[in-house]
Amino acid sequence: MFQANSGKVIDKTLFKKVGQSVSERALHHDREGTLDEFSWRMLADMDLWRIPVRSELGGLGGTWLECVECLEEVARECEDLGFLITSLGHIGSLRLLCDYGGEEQKRRWIPGLLKGDIAVTAMTEECGGSDLSKMQLAAVKIAGQYLLNGKKTHITNAPVATMGLLAGRIPALGVKKDITLFFLDLNVPGISIGPVEMNLGLRTSPTADIDLENVSITECNIIGAQGGGLNILHDIISFERALYGVIAAGLIERMAQLGMQRSLSRQAFGKNIGEFQYVQDKLVGMKMSSTICRSLTYEALRMLEEKHPESSLVCSSVKYQAALRLVESAGHLMQIYGHQGYSDPKIGKFVRDAAGMKIAGGTNDIQKVNIFKQMLGTR
Repeated sequence: MFQANSGKVIDKTLFKKVGQSVSERALHHDREGTLDEFSWRMLADMDLWRIPVRSELGGLGGTWLECVECLEEVARECEDLGFLITSLGHIGSLRLLCDYGGEEQKRRWIPGLLKGDIAVTAMTEECGGSDLSKMQLAAVKIAGQYLLNGKKTHITNAPVATMGLLAGRIPALGVKKDITLFFLDLNVPGISIGPVEMNLGLRTSPTADIDLENVSITECNIIGAQGGGLNILHDIISFERALYGVIAAGLIERMAQLGMQRSLSRQAFGKNIGEFQYVQDKLVGMKMSSTICRSLTYEALRMLEEKHPESSLVCSSVKYQAALRLVESAGHLMQIYGHQGYSDPKIGKFVRDAAGMKIAGGTNDIQKVNIFKQMLGTR
């Protein structure tokens, strides 16, 4: 699933252009609270999403690992965590269909995802985010058809998506046997999208609620077996958590470059501030953090591929370390820039966005809970 193929299907360095495009527009879209749809279309046109999809479905027949490597190239240049978070929300649905969808489902939805239609991976509800057992979105069979009712909250990509995964339940299957994954077009009757939320950071990755009222669905809208959604969800979530490491690595690498430039041009007490050990310590810490996050990601992906019993634990560890080190690195960058950093919208955006990584995809506290449960041998 994640192994690199002997011949790469695409030159990953080409994706630096996408990152540069995102960087040029990041502050504008941050002010507007909008997704950079120009760069998103560019990402699709350069075939990022086609890489891991088999050729008969319109893909390039590459690997997920190669797709991740290309996403890392975007992260190194883009200076915009929000754009990358939108990519993670999208990739969850794509991987779900590729690995768990039936042939009819794949042919119905994958072509749109490949050409740039945006997807959601919707799990969070008001009653719980990471606690999947508390989900209330439910499908009830009435007169031979399923009607889906409920509400998903704070969903990444909801304002701009056309389709996606919504995790819920079929109560008739019984408690602890009813978690089911639904894949829907979001423009069908009964689905409404709430107003765009104005968040502290990650504003370039718009979020909103998704309300469902008597949405008619068929068997084609169910991914995997009825009641068999929990194990699939654990796999999709683990993969996503691993990817937080590689996007953090790219962003921190860029922060370290900016910090180094500043340290060699800014003077204090008659010398460049880069000559002070406390500044060097911050820069070295950022470089090490980037290396650690990158290495953890690819180790986690290897363990997922091998179905290692501690793969989920390591994926949670990646997410935790990525958020922790991104926040720390953004703070270091602002300290190196001093008041100029505090007043510079770009540096401020790094700090605001980084705070969001400790929330998105499961809070850092929840990652520790997950790790401890897995240490106990439970999930």
